[in-house]
Amino acid sequence: MPGTTFDIEVIAAADLGVIPLFEGGVVFARGDSADCAYIVQSGSIEIRGVGCSIEVIGPGEIFGAAALLDDCPRSCSAVAVGEAEVIPIHRSLFTSLVRDDPDFALTIMRLVVRRLRATLAKLDDSAMSRPSQIDARMPQLSA
Repeated sequence: MPGTTFDIEVIAAADLGVIPLFEGGVVFARGDSADCAYIVQSGSIEIRGVGCSIEVIGPGEIFGAAALLDDCPRSCSAVAVGEAEVIPIHRSLFTSLVRDDPDFALTIMRLVVRRLRATLAKLDDSAMSRPSQIDARMPQLSA
């Protein structure tokens, strides 16, 4: 989605280290506490809700920011799809970037809204595939 990637070089310049991941490597799990967000340097990361994939993100995408914004545990899991590398963005740097860089703050807002919309779409799809309680109680008419 346009406007939701960030220049990796800006983050990499802070020399925060790179975390290599293999297929299925868990960056964080739902319920974990949060001390950093991450940016994908290479490969892909799948954001997973309970029993479903929310989205797969690639290089330049930031993830894990929502838990830094509200200081709540992780609401989703993040897992490597194939080999990947991520760079941690620790809370202090994240806070400074949000405060000092309006483009970064807008990117974070766009990402959070995009993932919220994707999650709501998954919920809508799930609700549409199940018969409602009202439908289950309605008498069936025979022809």
